[in-house]
Amino acid sequence: MENDRLQEAEKIVNEMDKELDIVKIEEMIKDNNIIFEHNNQQYRVRLLNLKEKEELDLLRRKKFGQLIQDKDILFEKDLIRIYKERGIDLEKIDEEIKKFEAEELDLQLKLGEAISKNEPETILKSYKEQIETLRIKKRVLTTQKTLLLEFSLENQLLNFVAEVITYLSLDKLDNNKWIKMFNSLENFLIYEDNKLIEKAAQCSMALQY
Repeated sequence: MENDRLQEAEKIVNEMDKELDIVKIEEMIKDNNIIFEHNNQQYRVRLLNLKEKEELDLLRRKKFGQLIQDKDILFEKDLIRIYKERGIDLEKIDEEIKKFEAEELDLQLKLGEAISKNEPETILKSYKEQIETLRIKKRVLTTQKTLLLEFSLENQLLNFVAEVITYLSLDKLDNNKWIKMFNSLENFLIYEDNKLIEKAAQCSMALQY
């Protein structure tokens, strides 16, 4: 089961890399907005205003109340315990993630030192490639952990919050004016262009966090 989850995580990370590079998204941020194009139409996501933050908080509290009343939904700590009883130790996954983070930091320091000493490009390239490899490994494990905990109460609440933020922050350009893409969460949830929603969600999360 764990190997299946790892393979699924690797597949998701690879697909994400093909669809949209998060580093490139971060470079797109200007004036607290990210503008992007989809099917020859311009869209943007932006930081939430005060009124939208209040709506987000209201919807989040309402969703939490619904989730906590569902006896079939477990808290993360309870899922972690059940997985451990079945031979899947999420604490070890956390340890691996922290190990990769420490190794990446060490390589970044070495890269910085090599740059300051004007080391040859081949050395710089080697450090950069090692850093990228560690980042991919870390993302695979993080995705694997997310998949294992996807049905926890905390994760369902986080996913819902991400959806609401995307719904609230997405605008489209119409006659040279930015207008809200959706006038209700219900319309957002039944919208059929999944590619647009996925792209908007990635941009929105990069901007908000």
